[in-house]
Amino acid sequence: MADESDRGNILDAIRELKSKDPFTPFEILLSSGDRYRIEVAENLVPMKTEFFYAYPASDRFTLIRMNQIVAVERLGTERRPKRRKAS
Repeated sequence: MADESDRGNILDAIRELKSKDPFTPFEILLSSGDRYRIEVAENLVPMKTEFFYAYPASDRFTLIRMNQIVAVERLGTERRPKRRKAS
């Protein structure tokens, strides 16, 4: 379980990723194992103890409790090893 300083760092990372230009989607991971893919920065709204996230092009939304967040992962930044050409 993340302690308060880790949680503060994670919340800071979420705020940084949300404001990055150009925006790159990222995932928020919860202690329950649930993952939330954040695809539109403007749809993620910080509140006092939760994030409100409205799914793009839908009427669906979710509330993400800040005290349940254990990690954040950037998406689309993984580098794959180059494939070797057959000899």
